[in-house]
Amino acid sequence: MNAVNQIPKGEKLFEEGEASDGIFAVLKGKAALVNSGVCLTATGGDFLGIWDLYAGIHDVSCVATENLTVFALPANNVSDLRTIFHSNKEYGGRVAISMGRYITELFSKISLYLHEAKTLPEVVAELYRQYCGCCKSEGIRAADLSPDAKETVPATEPPELAEYHLEAAKIPAEVQTAYFSCGTGVVMRHIEEQSVVIRRLIEECKKQGGFLRRQGAVLINAGADNMFYYLCALEEKAENPETKKAAVLLRDISEKKLCELAALFDKCGGEPFETYEKRREARKQGQGFVTDSDEPCENSLEQILLYAGASQESAMRYTELVKEFAGLGDKTSVEDEVRRLRKQLSDEFYPLYESVFKKAYGKENGELPLPVRLFLDFGFIDETLISRTQLLELEKLETEPVKEAADACHIFTMREWLSFVYEGKREPSKNEFDQEYAEMLRELRKSGRISEEEEKTKLKDSDERLHYEIQNLFRCNHRLVNGQLSIFVPFLYEDLLGGGAEHAFLSKRMVTEAADRLRGMDYSLFYREFMYINKELGIEKEYHMAEILPDIILFPTMGSKSILWQDISCRRRDTPGRFLLPQFTEASLWDLMVRVCGRYRWELCRTMQGAMWNNIQVKSLTSEYTDYLMYYRKNRDISEERKEAVKLQLQKGKNNYREVFAMDYEVWIKNEASGAMKLNKVAREILATYCPFDVKIRAQLAQQPAFEEAMARQTRERAKKIRETELRNHALTKNGIEPPQELLDTLAYYREH
Repeated sequence: MNAVNQIPKGEKLFEEGEASDGIFAVLKGKAALVNSGVCLTATGGDFLGIWDLYAGIHDVSCVATENLTVFALPANNVSDLRTIFHSNKEYGGRVAISMGRYITELFSKISLYLHEAKTLPEVVAELYRQYCGCCKSEGIRAADLSPDAKETVPATEPPELAEYHLEAAKIPAEVQTAYFSCGTGVVMRHIEEQSVVIRRLIEECKKQGGFLRRQGAVLINAGADNMFYYLCALEEKAENPETKKAAVLLRDISEKKLCELAALFDKCGGEPFETYEKRREARKQGQGFVTDSDEPCENSLEQILLYAGASQESAMRYTELVKEFAGLGDKTSVEDEVRRLRKQLSDEFYPLYESVFKKAYGKENGELPLPVRLFLDFGFIDETLISRTQLLELEKLETEPVKEAADACHIFTMREWLSFVYEGKREPSKNEFDQEYAEMLRELRKSGRISEEEEKTKLKDSDERLHYEIQNLFRCNHRLVNGQLSIFVPFLYEDLLGGGAEHAFLSKRMVTEAADRLRGMDYSLFYREFMYINKELGIEKEYHMAEILPDIILFPTMGSKSILWQDISCRRRDTPGRFLLPQFTEASLWDLMVRVCGRYRWELCRTMQGAMWNNIQVKSLTSEYTDYLMYYRKNRDISEERKEAVKLQLQKGKNNYREVFAMDYEVWIKNEASGAMKLNKVAREILATYCPFDVKIRAQLAQQPAFEEAMARQTRERAKKIRETELRNHALTKNGIEPPQELLDTLAYYREH
């Protein structure tokens, strides 16, 4: 605040739903103010965050569409805004002009929305009428249109004083500047009215835009219950050439309308209305139009139980439990009876999963019954628990194979991960008591529960390893990843999937991109320092840096949490960590990745430092951060206001220093990387030292004195490391030893970053 901030293209200045804590004058560049219904453009001379002060929160997100330069002024309420105008007379006119331009732009967008809202339902209704006629002539049962097709256009009413402010916005800028600079009371009254108008217009855009999206979804969506899909299927099924021709014509009309709708949302903003992939998929799958007689997922639970080889008694018992759950009016009830039902379903689920996995092991997807594949990969168990659209979306989803490239994170579905453990390519994970598989067996042997011979057998037995992994990784973390601890069930159902499977699906490509994006910002995230010894070359002791990328396991559930299960594997410091993510999520993947990596940073430092992790005499991330949190009240570099914020953080993190650090790490990555100063001076310096940004980000931030001061220590440490590494390599060369590639890579690591 009270400083010039640089916001790189693509980064956010603030997000919808965040508390409003300032206003921002745009000095250079462009930004987009967006939410689901609208997108406003802000350029040099405009102000951001003004109307949000009246509500206390931002109702739009601000994204830099070009490299953006803003001057930030602290303001938590309207009184602060009055103080700003009193101290800076010229700001009043500039703000009023900026707000007037927003009002004009919003009116233009609403006009476009209203025009489309009058015509789109008529087009959908006419297309469906003609489609039904074609089906009747062919003797085909017409599919039912979505209930959203019957929705009427929402009523609209211009906000009070809207016409006045629309006319006022046309007054020449120099006149407005002179008038509103005359008195604070005048400009405050005007801007208050403008803020009310803007908020009402934004709500109107969201309302009309939402209606158009729902009507558009009747025309095309990601499932198989839309007009475009019906027409593609009709074209494939019709035997009369005239009917085929009519279906193609109707499909072309709907396609033209979809293009117009997509163009409207591109122009009016908000989220884009994606149609190309949906149209392509509908055409591709039109010939696969599923009828009631050839449904591959009919009696899914029966097929899964039969495939698992379940006994008749256990199959009947689990079928009855699932039927009872399907018949619940409220599947999220916390009543004792429902709790017991959910526990029984969970107790039976994991042995069933283990049995199905063993039989399916080694088989390709095409060799498995569809319900079995969906059960193993996504946690699907019965078609009666989810909607038809959700089922069709699940059937289309495919997971990419595991890529074990050295320069990318290794991402597994649960089925793939269990296969790696079963084959011995990965060691089983630790249990909830922090024991490795071998340690658990050793304890059982010491307590006399198994013999030494049994210990050796179980250590190598694939079935035992698999059972241990399912019980201690899968079962233990399934509900944690899901996030709904008190109402968790281990399979998918309609309310859990919510908006749809395809929309919430996390592909391996998406997870890789999120991890690579974070690696591009926090370059040292997965690097570790190791001792290097090469007796053949005569190297007794050197140090080298190596990047150890984590294993990421996708759990078959809809979830909202990311879990750090292990920072290293098998107690060896050169082994990858293990991150757990849901296969489906409506949360932000970026948020999930940043949070889990914040915890990883802390735990890895603890592991590498050993018993000295919190000893301030041995400088490290954990020791310095622990010291900072223990003695923040006595720290003169932290203001009283900031100390109160640290106190609240500790309360929120339940005095768990790792969780407090993870919060600050998230702020470091999401805010400070773009120049938004949210951390206190001490926390910023620690993060700048041990979690430094990439050289490009550091170069941008160095223009601000606060960041330059915070990064000074890391700059000195890096220069020292370069000198030390160069001297060691030079000493080896002097002794006739060619520095190995590991040491050359280490020098390059320090130089390039």
